[in-house]
Amino acid sequence: MPIKRNLYLNEFSMDNIPAWVCPSCQRGVLTNELKELRTHEKVSSKAAHRHEAWEPEWMTGYLSGALTCSNSTCGERVGILGYYRCSEHNYYDEVTGEPEMEIFEILSPTTFHPPIHIFHVNDDVPEAIRIEIISAFNLYWMDAASCANKIRVVVERVMDSLKVVKTYKSSNKRKSYSLHQRIEFFKTNFPQYADSLMAIKWIGNSGSHNHDPIDKNDILDAFEILEYVLGNLYETRTKRIHKLTKTINKRKKPVGLRLSRKPLF
Repeated sequence: MPIKRNLYLNEFSMDNIPAWVCPSCQRGVLTNELKELRTHEKVSSKAAHRHEAWEPEWMTGYLSGALTCSNSTCGERVGILGYYRCSEHNYYDEVTGEPEMEIFEILSPTTFHPPIHIFHVNDDVPEAIRIEIISAFNLYWMDAASCANKIRVVVERVMDSLKVVKTYKSSNKRKSYSLHQRIEFFKTNFPQYADSLMAIKWIGNSGSHNHDPIDKNDILDAFEILEYVLGNLYETRTKRIHKLTKTINKRKKPVGLRLSRKPLF
């Protein structure tokens, strides 16, 4: 399912909270109904008010508080930290025709606790992989490069969970295969997903190089590809169909009920 990028790329205001899905129940959306979200102007910003050229758009500060899940059976409160800046909107009053000015606080999050899920991680995904994905979700708001590196770690964990060879012996020493090599090994059994994981690896590599800038759109590309791969590799029915297909093709005849007594659908 395509990621709704506007939820994760745009700034927002107190009156227009993005429809972030609750990380606990995965059904409700986060709201500011309890009015627990606050902004706090920086000391340096307050001091700037004394400058003769001061403008409202100079105001900056911090965002803190909690959002509440709209699902009444959940009610999770999710902590949020971030920054705010001010934007000035000039207009003419429709009744008096006089010029008016309105100041808007523009909000940017840097962290959520617990982290909101940028895509749904299905229950069949192994816990070791899930932990790294949630960590990547958290890093997304703080640092795109660090998040890219963490997503690369997710691919390593996928290789581990599928028992893709990790090391080899050379001159009586145990050495590690590179992630690139492991994905090539993985391609033998899962050619349809290997190229997708390789693409994620390249994004992760860029996160490690200062000369190769990476932004949130690149991270969302990686998340979207990752969601597709995980949804196919670890969804129970998909795994069974893959195994069944491979077995039938190898035997060149039906396998009856010997592979599994459970119905396919």
